[in-house]
Amino acid sequence: MKWLTEIELTGQPFDGFVQVDRYHIDGEPVSLQRVRSLIIEPAAGETAGPGEITTRGVAWSGAAPIARVEAGIDDAPWQLATLIGQRRRHSWQWWELPARIPGPGTVTIRARATDLAGRTQPDQPQGNALGYANNAVHEVRLAVGAGRLTDRPLR
Repeated sequence: MKWLTEIELTGQPFDGFVQVDRYHIDGEPVSLQRVRSLIIEPAAGETAGPGEITTRGVAWSGAAPIARVEAGIDDAPWQLATLIGQRRRHSWQWWELPARIPGPGTVTIRARATDLAGRTQPDQPQGNALGYANNAVHEVRLAVGAGRLTDRPLR
């Protein structure tokens, strides 16, 4: 389900094709969203000038509210991002991190989240036959050249 429009209570588990035959990892039904973060700004493929940018994104977890989000440029150490708004279970947690990017060339911005249950995104995807629940560290490649990104307000 991507967008919830209605809830219907039944006396037995729903036996739809996707729920019965697809949303399984190692034989177990997928019932909990793994901790995950996504970089929203800058977008993949954007061009920036060297200097300061603000990386923004969202994080969530089905187990607990988000405890922290870390971001990094290329192989530099992780930096702690600022969480925006209240921490809530089952809700997006906005975050942002000002950073300095070198130039010119290409940089990779990375983000990972940790929830209050202690779960952290893995560096590499954890495989399963149908590819569900991939929550590996999110990466965005950014071209650094003569152009300049403008900071936009957080939504």
